[in-house]
Amino acid sequence: MKQEVLKHFDVPWLPLTALVLFVVCFAAYTYWTYRKANRPHFESVSRIPLEDPSIKTNDLQGKIS
Repeated sequence: MKQEVLKHFDVPWLPLTALVLFVVCFAAYTYWTYRKANRPHFESVSRIPLEDPSIKTNDLQGKIS
C-alpha cells in the first residue's frame, strides 16, 4: 500500500525543501543558544532549582527577560 501511494508522489522537491528548512532552523537555534549574549539568561535560569522554593517560576519571568 505504501509503495502504491509513493508511486503517485510527483513532488520530488518537497522532501529536499523540508530538509533544507530543518537544517536552517536547527543552525539558527544552535547559534542563538550558544551566543554569549544569552549566557546571563541561562545562568540565572540554571539557579532556579537552588533558590527559595516559595518563589514561583512565574514570578521570575519578569526578572529573567
